[in-house]
Amino acid sequence: MKTNIALLIEQAANVIDSLNTGIRLTQDEQMFICEHFIREKVKKNDFTVKSGDYENYIYFIEAGFLRYWTICPQNSTKEQTIWFAVPGEFASSYFSLKNKKPSYMNIQAITDCTVWKLSRQDLAHSYNTSLNLNKIARVFLEETFTSLLHRETQLLGLSSEDLYKDLLNRNKELIKEIPLKYIASYIGITPQTLSQIRRRIILNK
Repeated sequence: MKTNIALLIEQAANVIDSLNTGIRLTQDEQMFICEHFIREKVKKNDFTVKSGDYENYIYFIEAGFLRYWTICPQNSTKEQTIWFAVPGEFASSYFSLKNKKPSYMNIQAITDCTVWKLSRQDLAHSYNTSLNLNKIARVFLEETFTSLLHRETQLLGLSSEDLYKDLLNRNKELIKEIPLKYIASYIGITPQTLSQIRRRIILNK
């Protein structure tokens, strides 16, 4: 059975809509989404965009996990994980997409992924013609901003162990799929330190 991407996006938006506005796409809006979003397979370790390239799409993740990362300014051989994108979320190098400038980050598949991509031109058209698609964009952007703010606040006030526990509580499936070195990079510690934290948590259960 063919996946209805319009209903997937509508459902995902309503799940995270904190204001509970009850978004319901019209038939024309559903038709636009189904006609313009392109389903694509992204293999593990492949990139949707690389640092220095121009972002031309937004991606809705149906299955799989993506990692946002960049190279540490102080160490050209060290990767710094910025963010993880999970099923039911959009992913894109938004700065590059919006400003038509080279991306300063890489977005790479951690697992085999199924995504739906929409071009910049079609995204702009949807904003100009659809109230509901504007609402959906606002819901996802608010969720992303809130999550990023949560992470930055936690980094300032929590220990490495508490940061790991917080990530574990928020998304256990993510923890199962992500290599240890990426989680460590996201928290800002070495893989060895993270292994010690994991052992302590197991022993204290």
